[in-house]
Order: sequence, then C-alpha cells, then structure tokens
Amino acid sequence: MSKVSAYEEFKDKLQSGELQPGQFITQKEFASLANVPIAAAREAIQKLEHESLLKVHPQRGIQIADVTLEFIRNAFGLRMILECDAVRQFAENADNRDVAQKLLDQTSVVLNEAKIDTGADILERAVEVDWRLHDEIIAGVRNKLVAEIYQINAARLRLIKTTNRLSPSRVVTALQEHVLILECCISNDSDGAAKAMQNHINTAMERAINGV
Repeated sequence: MSKVSAYEEFKDKLQSGELQPGQFITQKEFASLANVPIAAAREAIQKLEHESLLKVHPQRGIQIADVTLEFIRNAFGLRMILECDAVRQFAENADNRDVAQKLLDQTSVVLNEAKIDTGADILERAVEVDWRLHDEIIAGVRNKLVAEIYQINAARLRLIKTTNRLSPSRVVTALQEHVLILECCISNDSDGAAKAMQNHINTAMERAINGV
C-alpha cells in the first residue's frame, strides 16, 4: 500500500470513530491500522500531522488530534471563509441552477423521510446528502487549491462530528437550512445564499462546541 493509501486508510479510521480524539498510539500500531510497512507509515504520519489531524510527541507516541474548543473554532472558521464565498459564486452562476435543483430535490426527499423515520439508514442518507451540498458548492469554484484546502478541513470537521451525537432533530434542522441555501442558489440570490450558509455554519459550530 502506498503512503497515499495509508493516509486515506487512516483518515477513514479517524472519521469512523474507531480512534478517539486525544488517543495515543504507537508508530507500530499506526502501521498496523493502516496495513502498511513502518516506512510508509512515517510518510503518512508526516502528512497527517501537517494537516493537524494528529501530533507526534517524542518519547510518548502519536496523539490523535484532540477536539478542543480552539480546534473546533479554527476548523469552522476556515469553513466559513471558504464556503460563504464559494456559495456566493455558486449562486451567481446561472449554470449551477440544474445542480442546485437536483440537490434540492434530493435533500427534500431525505428531509421528508427524516421527519417521520429516525432509523440509522435515514440518518446515514442525511449525512451523505449533507456533505454532497458542501462538496458541490466547492467544486463549483473550479479552483484546485480551494478544493484541496476544503478536503483537508473536511477531515477535521468529520473528526469533530465523531464527538457529537447525531440526533434526528439535528438532522432535520440541518437539512432545512440546506433547503434555504439551495433555494437562494436557484433564484441567483447570492447575498441570501451567503447569509444562509453563514447561519448554517454558525449553528453547526455551536452544536459542536456544546457537544449536541
């Protein structure tokens, strides 16, 4: 397995909740988890540390990033900078209307189901459609550097989510916020879209801070 594959494999372990924020592991344990030789593990560790997903402590081992108040504020602060501008651009471009309409249709279906079904399957689908909106809006910027920074920060946000309980009411509220964002995009209301995105990110950050 390459260092890139080891990096992705370990990120999956982080985001699945298999590893806990603040937990210590050894380099050998890291290699075993990522199913790679020690040499490949070292390179993946360097990349993950650069992205603030873990910290190497001499003589102590590797510590998974701890989800502190500062970590949460930094991750959501960067999200605010990236996505409020991105959604403004997305809304201004009439070529994105079809994409926005498709996202709105998908979101509305899941939202309506989530209002009456609180099973694990619908919650999982809600998470998928949630990330799809953010991914598409960033993709609409058509800037590789922005997309790369977004993906790095998305890993931090997913790590934060492992510390929060996913409740049906939280899912419904988040999807309702998505509907408002998308309706603004479809009507080319860039100011409205940016404001709705700002409110959405602020709400998500406050929930992360409060652990709900």
